[in-house]
Amino acid sequence: MPTNFLSLPSEVRNDIYEQLVVLEDPIVCPTHPWLGHSQVRALSSGLLLANKIVYRETSSLLYARNHFDFSRCNPEHVTSFLESIGRHNADHIRHIHIDFPEFQILDLHDVTLEDDSIEMLERIQHYCNNLSTITTPIHSTDAMELRLDALDCPKVAAEAMALVNTRFKAISSLREIIVEVYEDGPSDHIRREMKNHGWTLNARENVEDSASDRSFGTSEDFCYRDDDESDYNDDYDIDNDSDFWRRAGD
Repeated sequence: MPTNFLSLPSEVRNDIYEQLVVLEDPIVCPTHPWLGHSQVRALSSGLLLANKIVYRETSSLLYARNHFDFSRCNPEHVTSFLESIGRHNADHIRHIHIDFPEFQILDLHDVTLEDDSIEMLERIQHYCNNLSTITTPIHSTDAMELRLDALDCPKVAAEAMALVNTRFKAISSLREIIVEVYEDGPSDHIRREMKNHGWTLNARENVEDSASDRSFGTSEDFCYRDDDESDYNDDYDIDNDSDFWRRAGD
């Protein structure tokens, strides 16, 4: 006897959803407010787009279990993405990757951050109310370390790390700050300051990262319709569908 998918136990359905919507690598948001079509295809399947019930059941898993990479993005692009998925789904996001905040002034007793870095953190704080982890990718952390090390002033480095820590901890839900660094960093005093603030240092060998631009596989094109028992539509053109994430917030 045929079995209706929605009649399966929720544990079984969740296991299937996880295989389809939880990706091993962070979901990269490029310097455009929408993800690339290849990433949409990687997250889309006939099951996910079959009907509203299945779609809603996957939403919390999709946003809570995936990492979202906002590095190399500006605050406007991040805001566009978070607004497109809606407040409810943004609240599910637990782990994001952002560039290490950039410093504008690095003088003793006068350390300030760039406006874009401040705005990025404020927007994440505003939209992601249950965010638990921030990771700073190695390219941005390394640039920060080299700049601070060139000053040869541990007191400025300490003041700079304290300022960033204050900005991070303003996100009240935040529980972990992971800083990706090279094993052979420029100086120890900067990393001591990071550890003093309770940050986790994820050290990697200093080799060229050929995987900095992640790519995702593709899958067949599918259609999502409003009725609960919809069939696939062969005429659906995913290349003209830039609204995937907005629909996820519906």
